[in-house]
Amino acid sequence: MLKDRDIASDCMEMHKHGAVDLTRMALECNNPQLRQTLITMRNKCEQSQYELAQMAASKGWYVPSPGADSNEINQVSQSLSQIVGY
Repeated sequence: MLKDRDIASDCMEMHKHGAVDLTRMALECNNPQLRQTLITMRNKCEQSQYELAQMAASKGWYVPSPGADSNEINQVSQSLSQIVGY
């Protein structure tokens, strides 16, 4: 029998895969309305996964990776900006 912890873990994993799949679909979509719908769905999927992770962490079922300090965040942001060109 599945425990609440297992169900939460499966749901978080399902949302992660869903967000990736929706992103791929949006990137390959020619129709602007459908593309926007897929992006909206992806954003909702990401939000749901985040809320599940917060709930699971509060119960001790999930341990997120440690946070980065502002220097590390700036470094990664600058590197990615150079790679992507934004």
